[in-house]
Amino acid sequence: MIKLVKSEFGKNVLTLMTGSSIAQVLPIAFTPILTRLFSPEEFGVFAFYVSIISFLLVISSGRYEQAIVLPKEDKDAINVFGLSFFILIVYVLSISLFLFFFTDYIRISLDKPELDPWIWLIPVCVFFASSYRIFTYWSNRKKRFSKTSLSVMTQTSSRVFVQIVGGMKRFSTLVHDLGLINFMKSIFDKNYVLPIGVTPLGVGSFVLSYFVGFFIGTIVFLFSFLKHDWKKLEFVNRKSMIKQAIIYKKFPKINSLHALGDEFKNVGVNTVLIYSFSDVILGFYSMTFRIIRAPLSVIGNSFAQVFYQKSAEMYADNRNLVPLIKSTVKKLSLIALPIFLSILLFGPYMFGFVLGEKWKIAGEYAQYLTPWLFLNFTIAPIQQIAVILNKQGQIFLLSLIGNFIIFGSILIGGYFGNIKMGFLILSILQVFYYLYVYLWIQSIAKENWEKV
Repeated sequence: MIKLVKSEFGKNVLTLMTGSSIAQVLPIAFTPILTRLFSPEEFGVFAFYVSIISFLLVISSGRYEQAIVLPKEDKDAINVFGLSFFILIVYVLSISLFLFFFTDYIRISLDKPELDPWIWLIPVCVFFASSYRIFTYWSNRKKRFSKTSLSVMTQTSSRVFVQIVGGMKRFSTLVHDLGLINFMKSIFDKNYVLPIGVTPLGVGSFVLSYFVGFFIGTIVFLFSFLKHDWKKLEFVNRKSMIKQAIIYKKFPKINSLHALGDEFKNVGVNTVLIYSFSDVILGFYSMTFRIIRAPLSVIGNSFAQVFYQKSAEMYADNRNLVPLIKSTVKKLSLIALPIFLSILLFGPYMFGFVLGEKWKIAGEYAQYLTPWLFLNFTIAPIQQIAVILNKQGQIFLLSLIGNFIIFGSILIGGYFGNIKMGFLILSILQVFYYLYVYLWIQSIAKENWEKV
């Protein structure tokens, strides 16, 4: 750890991790409360809603936001930034028009009446979630990792606040009715009956929290941008944006297909779980990811953002990327191993103790998915090397294989009515998949270095 802190890479990672860790303490700390305020079905319906937005987010800015960190000159990067927002605005207006003309058709197709009041919030969520992502890449380009960290903190804390308030109102249990202490005692009482079913207020609380979180996080970035960079907007013009669009044309042409494949997989998995099984099963599945990936995403996302900036910088300077790849995977493995090993051995007991007996099944799912999620955590950040080395086509094909494994495994589980079988097949195949990806990333980085 001392060696990590001494390097610029390590300092930037720790800067992001510090703020992000504080931010993630809230959702993790309040998850035992949320699982007693909301039902597994409501977690499942919300996961389905988020998967729709995530799918729409894939091409919301043409994937050009990822190119913001690549140009050497800020005058070029600010045009990529402007291009991203231009595409986003056109895209959101198009979604709004589509919803205006086909609202009834969409409601019938989804067959989720509890989501009907929130369909019109989809384009708004897409705008602010995508804006947040664009600003994140700009902030990381400028190495303002402390601002990125602050934005994560405000986004997460505001989201949790809305969920807690909404959950309390769901049961008509306001703080001034019982008092906060008595309220906490009541939901953790051994005779407390965990909620079931789906309510408009329950789903609405989750949806509003998603919107509020990205809105406030974007505002934090906006203030920082206006303070430091607004004068750079004078370089933005139509001719320069077109030039940058051509230079980085592989991002919308190939990278977007890669991302779309990932989201097709996510939507497909959620659809199979919610329609082949039930909202409850999807709720357990989403909780498994919430518990396992939420704390680790603090570390993983911090490493990924700094790794992307650092590797892009090293590539521009014609430096060897292999040592950075190996050291990053090694550090992430050492961090994650104790956590995943504990879940593998004691998952159901941990989930049941913290979240309530009803949620022990999510701990069982976690045991089956641990090998896959461990390797995903340790290897996912270094896959950005393929983007930097202009290997989007190859990584896209690899991602299709990975997505086919995931969706196919879940589909098998759905066909046989045994989701645990699907999870087991998924993890076994993903072990071989990620080992191959790791070796391939090293090989293309080594090949690039030998050409220099």
